[in-house]
Amino acid sequence: MFVFSASAPAGVLQQEAHMSHARAPVSPRQAGGCAGGQDGIRTRKRDAKAKAKYEPEVFRDSIFQLIEDVDPTDYTKFSSVLDTAGNTLDYRRYGDSFFELFVTGGLIAPGGIINDDEEYGKFPFSLFVLAAGDDPLAGAQRWGGLILKLTRRYKYLERAFAESSAHILKNIHRYTEAENKMLALGVGVLVSEGFLTLEPLKGLQDDHLTKDGLALRFLTDMLRVYLKENNINQLHKALVKAKVGDLIEFFPTNKRDEDCFARHFEAEDIPVLIELHAATLAAAQRNAFVDDISSILRQAREEESDDDEEEDRDEFIQATNLQVAKAAKAAMRTHKWEQHKTVSLVWDGIMNAVTWSFKAEQIEAQLLRQIQRHSPVLELLTTEPKSEIALLKHVQLYAHNEPRVTKYFGRIVLELYNTDVLSDSAIIFWATKGAKPEGKSGFLKQTEALIKKLEALEDESEDDE
Repeated sequence: MFVFSASAPAGVLQQEAHMSHARAPVSPRQAGGCAGGQDGIRTRKRDAKAKAKYEPEVFRDSIFQLIEDVDPTDYTKFSSVLDTAGNTLDYRRYGDSFFELFVTGGLIAPGGIINDDEEYGKFPFSLFVLAAGDDPLAGAQRWGGLILKLTRRYKYLERAFAESSAHILKNIHRYTEAENKMLALGVGVLVSEGFLTLEPLKGLQDDHLTKDGLALRFLTDMLRVYLKENNINQLHKALVKAKVGDLIEFFPTNKRDEDCFARHFEAEDIPVLIELHAATLAAAQRNAFVDDISSILRQAREEESDDDEEEDRDEFIQATNLQVAKAAKAAMRTHKWEQHKTVSLVWDGIMNAVTWSFKAEQIEAQLLRQIQRHSPVLELLTTEPKSEIALLKHVQLYAHNEPRVTKYFGRIVLELYNTDVLSDSAIIFWATKGAKPEGKSGFLKQTEALIKKLEALEDESEDDE
């Protein structure tokens, strides 16, 4: 049998199980000891909670009854009422219904249909009510403030609301154009505040939402709000963190090309998204090229036999380097890359092809052997001073970000010098003017002896002249 809390309105959802007859005292032995008795109580409570009926309509009615006397413009009182009601209403269990009510003004039935309360209509503090006025964005911001205030008090609602938002967004084909506009504003506000991530947007990439442009319209309206308070770099990080992918995936299938993308966001006056897309595409091209270089080298390594004669092995390595060089030249032509950009990518491909040993004492040998094998390719791509400096700076960053090779930076530079990839003038320039701040002092110390030697050779050369 269930009874409702005396302090809650009729139909409120906190229910307590009780026995309708008196129990005989139970000895600790019968209860399995004190701990066993407590476990039994917890189990009965858990079972009673699991058996309680799930009634979102009753929860909705309870909310309406609580705010019946609250003025629709009195947001402070409304927040106070909800804050107190959490002591009696089961917010945790009905978190998804709560957010549906907060967004749409009603509950979302199977199929995405919004069911408003027959007696009270739409929830007066919902997004679809507050953003329906003359200033939709201001209304959406007031609504966002209510959400943030409530969830600061009940932290567990953050997760419930985030999960519910994905379900709400998947039903945008069921809402009116005006409702979708308001929903986009609301989501934009919550994402800007850091309350929501962009992860719920992934549901908009389904074919039935992209084919008629619904997903693109929603995305555009939402990002416009987001970019009012955040810059394009923050958006890029948010997209990567949420693993949303390329924004072009929100376009109808027959319009997923660079021209359609540019025309759309030019017309919407959001040119920074065109720049972001171009940068994302360029990064994808660079990553693909690095992967291709690594793949060439790994495959060659697998085909190479330790039983080969040294001369045959040298010819095989030479052929592999030629293949890598051709791939680099082809990429430079296709993507219009300059040499100083390409050589850094080739370095990444060469290093990514190494299967590093778990034994620390073997790392140095692996590193130097890889440089020795493929230095001809790097030499081919450092025929300009600018390319040498670019490579050395990139190697510095690589050593700084790759802990296993950090202490071998000096050996790397020496090997690149000995294999004619880097000139003495490039190394001296890097040490005196060109070094990046990342790990600079440590790397200068590692290369101190080499730099002194090169400077002495340079002085001797000047004296001879």
